[in-house]
Formats: sequence, structure tokens, C-alpha cells
Amino acid sequence: MASPLSRRTRLSEPLRFSAGMLIGGLLGVGLLLPHPASAQQTAPPGHTRAVVELFTSQGCASCPPADRLMCDYARDSSIVVLTLPVTCWDYLGWRDTLANEKFTWRQRIYAKLRGARGIYTPQAVVNGVAHMVGSDEKALKKTLATLAVESQRRLPVGVAIVRDDRGFHITILPGEDFPRERATVVLAPFYRERTVSVEGGENTGRKLEYINVARDLIPLGAMPAESRPGTPMTFDLTHGEALPDKTDGFAILVQSGDPSAPGRMLGAATFLMPQ
Repeated sequence: MASPLSRRTRLSEPLRFSAGMLIGGLLGVGLLLPHPASAQQTAPPGHTRAVVELFTSQGCASCPPADRLMCDYARDSSIVVLTLPVTCWDYLGWRDTLANEKFTWRQRIYAKLRGARGIYTPQAVVNGVAHMVGSDEKALKKTLATLAVESQRRLPVGVAIVRDDRGFHITILPGEDFPRERATVVLAPFYRERTVSVEGGENTGRKLEYINVARDLIPLGAMPAESRPGTPMTFDLTHGEALPDKTDGFAILVQSGDPSAPGRMLGAATFLMPQ
């Protein structure tokens, strides 16, 4: 898959790790990579066990509780939270100031793939496969617990992010339990926090707070189904490519399928600019 970014992508020889390192930590977010002393290892320690996408709208009176709930879950370093504001309710008196038509399209694709006739907000999609009302904390906790058991508390593809003076070096590493599915590597730049004062529609007069507000979803490349465990795929991004529009963070998602038919999440990690 061609990328719109002017960066290098390559499949390289396996990195030299000990067996203990590979088994103990390389399959999660905290992948340890050799890098120059001047570089900064930005991937947090631990394993990524889930990606939660919240489809929300400033024009929906039911969404603020879900927005607040995502602020709570974003504190868990093992969960990647992305807020995806949609445009579907813009005609009801207030045009969402953070919405992106790409996110509406993505939500509609998820609905089509599960056989649903329409979309709703707030909606949470977990690991690309489970969905529930975004403010239903009980359902979300149950889903996360179930997925944790099924995936042994981590996703099967490791993602590491290293920052240096030139930009970001991203490494995707299939683990031993990589399901041999074709996948897409996606860049999701986001604003860590945003507060919006709504002046029309169902939330008139309310001040809404958001966490990890995505600005775009940019495919970086395709990960072949025949990728071998332990053989990394790497991407180099400049600071401007990884953090456009004055965003202060980004997520890297590895998701089976392609943008027209996204499947389950296989790996993820986030980077946040130091405050």
C-alpha cells in the first residue's frame, strides 16, 4: 500500500534479542530496541491489551458521560484510547468543531461489517470487534476482561516508538502468536486534551472535555499475512508527519484488514510530547 507520507518503510532482518526478552516483553508496548544514546525511547512500559475507539458528537446530549469515561480509561497505560468525533449530527443545530468525515465513514464501515443498519453515538468499539454504548461502563469492563483472557492480556503484535532529532522510528514486531492476517499500520495523530464550549444544539451552554482527540487516520503501509514472527517492519516519520496540525500525540495502530474493511486490532502504542 502506498503511503502519502514521505518516509522510508522497510522489512528488515530480525533484531538481535535474547529469548527471555522476546518472551517477557517484546510483544507489548514496551518493546526494547537498540538505538543511539541521543534517542529517546517513547513507548511506555507494559503490554497493550486493548484499543478503545469512542465515536462521539458535540451535537449528542448522550455523549458527555462517555467522553468523561474515556478520560478515566486513558489513564490506564495498557489501553489505547482514541476519541473520534463524527459528523452525523451536524444538521441538528451545532456543527461539531472536532469532527472528521473519515471517522463517520469508519463508524459506518464497522456497522456494515457487523450487519447493523445504522450508527449511533456514543459508541465504543474495542479492538475493532466489540461494540457497546460508550457510556456503559459495565459493558466496557466486561468486554475488556473477556478480551484480556482471550489475548492473554496483550495484543499479538509489538509496537515500539523511538524519538530522536530527526523524528520517529517505529518498529512493528509480530509475536509468536501473530495470527498470519494481512494488516494495515495506521497513524492517528491526536490532541491529548480539548475543551469545547457548545453554543447550539442539544448541548447548548455545556463545556465538553475530551481526551486523545484524533485529527486523522493515515495508513502507513500494509503488513503481509506471511510476516514471520520476530521479523520487524519499520517506519521513519519526521516530527511534522507524525504530529501535524499542532497535535501533541499520536497512536500507531496495527489492524487486520484494510481501511475499507478493518478487522481486529493486532497491536498499538502511543506517543505523547513531554509537557
